[in-house]
Amino acid sequence: MRTGSYQGRRFYVEGKDRTVLWGIIVLFLLLGMRLFSLQVIKGEHYLQISEENRIRLVPIEAPRGLIFDRNGTLLVENFPSYTVSILPQEVSNIDATLERLGSVIDLQRPQPVPLHDRRSFNFAPIKLKRDVSFDIVSYVEEHRLELPGVLCQVEPKRRYNCGPAGAHVLGYTGEISERELKRYYARGYLSGWAIGKEGVERSYEGDLKGSNGLRYLEVDARGREVGLLAGKDPISPVPGKNLHLTIDIRLQRVAEEVFEEGWIGALVALDPQTGEILAMVSKPAFDPNQFSAVMTAENWEKIYTDPCHPLLNRAVSSSYPPGSTLKILTAAAGLEVGLISTKTRFQPCTGEMKFGNRVFHCWVPEGHGAMTVRGALIQSCDVFFYQLGQRLGVDTWSQYAAFFGLGNTMGIDLGGEEGGLVPDSDYYNRLLGKRKWSPNVILNLAVGQGELLVTPLQLAVFAGIIGTEGTWCQPHVLKGIELSQSNAMIEKNVLVKHVPEVSKETLKTMKKAMVDVVNSTWGTGKAAAIEGVAVGGKTGTSQNPHGDDHALFMCFAPADDPVIALAVIVENGGKGGRVAAPLAKRVIEAYLFDRYEEKYVYGQPTTEKF
Repeated sequence: MRTGSYQGRRFYVEGKDRTVLWGIIVLFLLLGMRLFSLQVIKGEHYLQISEENRIRLVPIEAPRGLIFDRNGTLLVENFPSYTVSILPQEVSNIDATLERLGSVIDLQRPQPVPLHDRRSFNFAPIKLKRDVSFDIVSYVEEHRLELPGVLCQVEPKRRYNCGPAGAHVLGYTGEISERELKRYYARGYLSGWAIGKEGVERSYEGDLKGSNGLRYLEVDARGREVGLLAGKDPISPVPGKNLHLTIDIRLQRVAEEVFEEGWIGALVALDPQTGEILAMVSKPAFDPNQFSAVMTAENWEKIYTDPCHPLLNRAVSSSYPPGSTLKILTAAAGLEVGLISTKTRFQPCTGEMKFGNRVFHCWVPEGHGAMTVRGALIQSCDVFFYQLGQRLGVDTWSQYAAFFGLGNTMGIDLGGEEGGLVPDSDYYNRLLGKRKWSPNVILNLAVGQGELLVTPLQLAVFAGIIGTEGTWCQPHVLKGIELSQSNAMIEKNVLVKHVPEVSKETLKTMKKAMVDVVNSTWGTGKAAAIEGVAVGGKTGTSQNPHGDDHALFMCFAPADDPVIALAVIVENGGKGGRVAAPLAKRVIEAYLFDRYEEKYVYGQPTTEKF
């Protein structure tokens, strides 16, 4: 009995030991599987986390491409600037750090750390202050141990060598906005980086941007920099592509200076054979270098609330009643549909014309008498074109306006282009209701008034079409993009077409009339006449409900083979022949005869002729 009892107990103990043994085996199996998972299956993942705790990936912003004018003059370049940034992941108390930095740096943003998905760069610096002095850089470096996560970087800063000259064409760069960051983050943009805001800087952002680089830094457990990571060379950024523009900066300076101080207006000069913009002016202008530096809230408020709107590119984004410049269109439409010939004379102009219960006046109170279309254009007789417009009707007139591209955008490679307005019967039906508008609206349209609106760019293109007898070229400011591997340049492809709806005979007639406007004894554009050069032009004085009349002038030269077409407007300037035509003359003279006076390059004297 005792033996059996002992053996039973032994069997009981051995069974219990077996259970413990299996438990230990299972525990070690689980532990082994976990270790296998950590070290083999997820080994790379945790290695990456470990490396990220030791390695800091600092993105290097690529220098933007340079911008040159058509003659190779450097317009926009980069120069080094110091920026103080912060790595929020490595700062335990951001408020305390900012408070300490605020004792030496004027921090404009109390909350500089936007929450963005930065998976591409786990240590993407957030910029606190750009364009800081070397004294501030020295302070940050001297107190590095007390300012973990704060670093100084050297970054490219934009410099516009010509200051306000050509500012609306070049545009400017500024810090990327929240909306832009969401759109461009996948392309490598980070918070605080620069992006093109207007003009060429914005239109060709993809070419100017370049490819970012990377710098590998080793940090200790407290996030302090130890130095460059051994065995890991930095990835150098690839600069953006260089752009060559169609602008002639020498002519641009002349075009800027023909406007007197305080004048508001615009000027567009282009090559009608190619569509290349030679000069584009919008007054008042601004200095794009303001945006390269730190733009304070006060300065931005001053620019943004300026009643003259200096940031507005009036050459492409503002539309005006064209006044008598569009009598060329009315005359061409009348000739094309056979309502008049070059010998047709309407009722004599007595200074006014009655239509219904309204009286429409001519700009010459005593009238012009009986005139042909040539004489009516030379002296800009309103009554002649009232009568012609009445015969044409709204829809025929607007159809020919569309043939010349009016009422639509020209497709220039600058943002914010307006298409203007060319009314037709559908427009008035929508605006006033069917049969609720008077047919006399065509009388105003025929002389470039009423609801009709055009941009200075459209007027310059229109003048070019007449000067070239029907060639339409898409206006553009980019001449070519420089290849990064060589000095070769890819020329911009440009749309060129003929205006088939208007006959050569009619275009020649209009061209000759415009030459007479400038060169005949009775021409309203005599102030644009240049000795030895046949200039063709048309004056315009458009009524403005908000003040004095606008002064306009469009032209081309030389008439036998035009190389320049131009349109200029001076808001509230008065008579086009007295105010706008002389401005056009000075620009044409400068371009044809290379009469560039010695000027100062922005910020520093030079002996180069500008």
